Amino acid sequence: MDKIDKSNLPSAFMATFYTDVFRSLVEWECSMLDAGGRQQVLMDLGIDVASSRVSKTDKREESLISLASSSLNRSPLQATLVVGELLGLKPEYCFRTFPVGANARPPLSPRISSVAKNIPKQLFVKDSPYTLADVDYIHDFAGAIEQAVCCYRHGSKEFFLVAGRTLRIGATPASAWLYSRTRMADDREAPVLLCLDMRVAMHFRKMAREAKVFERVGVIVSGCFGGAAAFDALHYKDLAGHPVVIVPGSTREELKGAEEWAKRCAKEGAESVGVYPWPIIVPGMPVLDDSCPHGPWQKELWGRAVYLDRIELPSKLAREVLRKAIPVGEYRAWMRSMELVPEPAEEVRTNESTLELIRLDDIRGREHGSQLELSWDGVITPQYTTLIWGCSNAGKSWVAIQLALAMAGGFNAFGLPAMAPRHVCYLDGEVGKEDFKARCDQLLHDNPDVRELVKQNLHILPQSGLNILDGGCSREVIELLRQAKADVLVIDNLLSLAPSAAKSNADGLFNFVRQVEQAGIAVIIVHHSGKDGTNFKGSGDLASLSQNVIRLDGRDQLASQENRSPELEEVCQADGPVVRMTVTKCKAAPQLERKSCTYHLPVHGGWQHVEGALDDFDQSLKSEACSNESRVVDAPASLEVNMDSLSPDEEKVFHALKEHKSTRAELETRTSLKTDKLLNTLQQLTKRGLIVKEGNGKATYYRCV
Repeated sequence: MDKIDKSNLPSAFMATFYTDVFRSLVEWECSMLDAGGRQQVLMDLGIDVASSRVSKTDKREESLISLASSSLNRSPLQATLVVGELLGLKPEYCFRTFPVGANARPPLSPRISSVAKNIPKQLFVKDSPYTLADVDYIHDFAGAIEQAVCCYRHGSKEFFLVAGRTLRIGATPASAWLYSRTRMADDREAPVLLCLDMRVAMHFRKMAREAKVFERVGVIVSGCFGGAAAFDALHYKDLAGHPVVIVPGSTREELKGAEEWAKRCAKEGAESVGVYPWPIIVPGMPVLDDSCPHGPWQKELWGRAVYLDRIELPSKLAREVLRKAIPVGEYRAWMRSMELVPEPAEEVRTNESTLELIRLDDIRGREHGSQLELSWDGVITPQYTTLIWGCSNAGKSWVAIQLALAMAGGFNAFGLPAMAPRHVCYLDGEVGKEDFKARCDQLLHDNPDVRELVKQNLHILPQSGLNILDGGCSREVIELLRQAKADVLVIDNLLSLAPSAAKSNADGLFNFVRQVEQAGIAVIIVHHSGKDGTNFKGSGDLASLSQNVIRLDGRDQLASQENRSPELEEVCQADGPVVRMTVTKCKAAPQLERKSCTYHLPVHGGWQHVEGALDDFDQSLKSEACSNESRVVDAPASLEVNMDSLSPDEEKVFHALKEHKSTRAELETRTSLKTDKLLNTLQQLTKRGLIVKEGNGKATYYRCV
């Protein structure tokens, strides 16, 4: 014990005051020893218990710390640490928290009887009596007391200590648990006020208990031992699913640090996170900190301070804190306005001018009258953000996964082709790894030839706890996209991956989207509908800032429609998702707008076309087919074809058309090919000049050249 491990102690412990606090605590424990226990400590210190001096000690005429100091020839501080260790006490277990993984949870002590016996009601620090002013308990899920946070006060001075499971201060390591964590588990949607100042947390919670704030307004007032110093040790998972408001301390550094707390809470799954920056003051707290600057801070911030001893309705205060909290996405701007952080430096241009005027003739575009072939490649590009939304159980993730597979493998999906394979990153906040793989296996069952392409080009990030609006998280995601050389990013879905954008302002989301698109990556956003199902949840800016918007209606919506076709009626009675896709907005291909198609996905099967078409892929080949017709007018009656160059599907379709010309529906029946696979095969045969398309609308048919 010649050296003290300072790494485990708070910096304040090395001050005389905290040294005296620990010594007082050890002396109190010594005073609680019976004669046998005291004799055992003396023996452990190597003191002759038979000496006359010790007999006086048995009468408590001299403290064990004094005896240890003289017997071991050590300073009083070192002697305190020695005696404390013999009693099972350590200073680091009194004044700070540690992660649970650092220390195994000790068993319940056999001497546990009552809080009153094992927590001192009074401690003498330098002959000044500090009385136990308040105790806040943390319970485990069995109802037993996990920790007791004790506040000792003498006049205007106070300090905090924590007792572990044995309810002895300093006897066991203390884990950083949130106050009221069991109540958070019982009510998974209740708002949580997380007070980072221990004095505010203890005082506010006492008021909340007495006024029954939770029972009246459903708000949980919480905090943690250690306050803001417990950032790295705290268990945040208890906040998952809850709207959280951070209530920081009143100093400049505490207000700046609230931003990191908010980001951590969001990362661990909090539904939404805000910061209530206005000071909340308890009796005995300094009203104005030395670090507070003059100007906006003093006028705006301290002019709106709340004094808890003047509050008559704690439930009203809890509602006000929720209402006035600043969303985490806007908090940095608020700090700049209060001059807590400097304004960002203006971007310095490396060149004298990065702007350039161009003339119309300098722009190379499509020739007049030309029309791009409709495909997912032309619709989903870095220039066009795509929003896919629908009600719960409308098949949103099924559709998104099918599009991701089609673009990764370069094949058809829902009547439109993906012309070439692309690198696709799927940010999965909905399905989960195992279920995602099972869905991919099902959707690829009829396309075994593209499995290798999909394995190479599809990347999944299965992290439901992420918040892509968090600054550090968004940078990490964008870096991963660059490393994967991604061409397309699928965000499934907003409620789990960007909850604040899903409910209110979408600016933060589209700042992230713009950064992704600047890296040359197209973005698909999957989102939920509102309660009535007529529109998507949250801000209308989501549609305004998206260039493509696709609405999905599932079985529940389709089954409630009147005048359903027999085909639709049949699949609504079958198992598996039924999805109607309706393009409500499409800047890339306006001819797709107001078009819809309906598909059914049987259990363990692939998508089956029911009715309608986004554009009916045949239409997109119209101009090409016309040119083919003019080109083959003088073609020989019999064209030699190298059958070895055809795939099995191409050979099957070609033989069917050699017998006689057929419509697409007839070919589906004769070849037993699914719609998307048949359309892809027709496309390949047309490009090779082996078949042509004739007629219009329902009279359209294919024939061999």
